[in-house]
Amino acid sequence: MPRLLGALILICALVGGSDARAAEQALDVLDAQVSYSADFTMTGPRGAYTGRVWHAPGSERREVATQGGGQGVLIHRDTGTAYFLGIGGKWYVSLSMEAASTLIGGLQSWEITRTRIGEENVAGVRATRWNAQATGPKGGFEGEIWTSRDGIVLKAVGTVAAPGGNRSPVEMTLSRLKVGTVDPQMLEVPEGWFSLDLRKLPADRVVQAIEGMKPMLDKRGSH
Repeated sequence: MPRLLGALILICALVGGSDARAAEQALDVLDAQVSYSADFTMTGPRGAYTGRVWHAPGSERREVATQGGGQGVLIHRDTGTAYFLGIGGKWYVSLSMEAASTLIGGLQSWEITRTRIGEENVAGVRATRWNAQATGPKGGFEGEIWTSRDGIVLKAVGTVAAPGGNRSPVEMTLSRLKVGTVDPQMLEVPEGWFSLDLRKLPADRVVQAIEGMKPMLDKRGSH
């Protein structure tokens, strides 16, 4: 489950927007400077997922459908906090951005370099296609990304290197893109949900903690 969280954050970070670009800090280019919402599909080592994304500069929420009623991640860059959402159980866990990024190989220190290939359409939107490589101390991404003129990643295809060096194929595509103001409530933590604050917990203990508590948390939401 937290591996899915890491994969979602990775895709959020692979945004672009000269044929060649100097290395850029992943978290500095995480934010497209426009608000938008879209559907997305994602295929990775743990299967295929469909979901929805809501974005505004500084904040982003992604949700995927699962057997347990859905999972999501909400990122607030201004407070340095990532929230893992158990939608079916109506609970969320607060994590530090440092811990969340460490789960996928130190995202905060990743650098992205990209070279322009050309122009194409993705789901009806004009896009720039790039060769892209993101590197960090324990992980990275290598492949291609397609970005809109606003710097929104419309598609990403390549491999992700997780901590330990194993590479896995990953693909993400946006569809039904709508650029413009999104509902502010979608970018806030849900009111009335049960919450746990793990922002002070070391990253190497976060995975075990969430996996251990998830059955209890989901059971709360079934009452």
